[in-house]
Amino acid sequence: MSLLVNHVMSADTPSKIFSDILNYYKEFCGEDITIIESVRPIEDADIYHYHRPHLESELKENSVVTVHHDINDSDKWLSYEKFHERYKEAKIVFCLNKDQQNILNQKGILHTVVIPHGYNKNIFSRPEKPKVKKEKITLGIVSKRYDRKVKGEAHILELYKRLDSNKFKFLFVGEGRSISSRKAMSYGFEVECFERLPYLCFNDLYKNIDILLITSLYEGGPANVPEAIISGTPIVSTPIGMVLDYVTNGGNGAFLTGNYNHDADLISSFTEEYAFEKLALNAFSCSDQAMSWEEVIIAITSKYKELMEVKSL
Repeated sequence: MSLLVNHVMSADTPSKIFSDILNYYKEFCGEDITIIESVRPIEDADIYHYHRPHLESELKENSVVTVHHDINDSDKWLSYEKFHERYKEAKIVFCLNKDQQNILNQKGILHTVVIPHGYNKNIFSRPEKPKVKKEKITLGIVSKRYDRKVKGEAHILELYKRLDSNKFKFLFVGEGRSISSRKAMSYGFEVECFERLPYLCFNDLYKNIDILLITSLYEGGPANVPEAIISGTPIVSTPIGMVLDYVTNGGNGAFLTGNYNHDADLISSFTEEYAFEKLALNAFSCSDQAMSWEEVIIAITSKYKELMEVKSL
């Protein structure tokens, strides 16, 4: 069965994340599937895959959509009412995590499938052994800094005030993180910062991170979760997005509560040798749980084919 799949972007707005994902589709979809990306839907595609369905007034027949954002996000541009009718029209709604699926199911959208983001297996590989505690624990923050505080900037600031700069240091990666870096240094922390780091370096990056810190208020992913999992990096995070599917609280990571004193104490507890070794061993043991992008795309394209089989009946 040869398929033409039209990935509809619905807006001529450049997005590195979408561009990277589309490249994975083209690389791993198989020779029997042709991928065409366009702003507006083309004519006579077998399947239409929408990534910004809220910008459409109606979906083409035989359409699927991906929920890329946190459905609970308070941003008015992502209000659920803009999406609901489009989700109803879609034949399949691909969710990145079970929380998205549960919310949609409660709203009557039952034709959902959970397929998370993946990791690039040409870049990432499983570690040979668990991380070992060093004199200072490196907290890694791998995300773009947003002025609208969606990444939990206030939470990070409060942690600067409460964590011991003799026991922790920070490693920042992402656009705008030089601002975070300067603030951390003003509280006495040793800091490394890379606003732009080639993706080929990310496997080595995670080798230098002892704990991935995620303070986001809302996330569909985030994409750094599968990267941390495959690299055996413990995750300390707000309970959001894919974190809820991949992290066991007290196992391969821990959940932040939003109580700054409690969260600082939680993170500080890992300066104890036994606590860190247990955390690192659990993260190492879970490093086979993330899906590669190849596995992700194969799972999605199998759903395309199921859809076409149903259509041909």
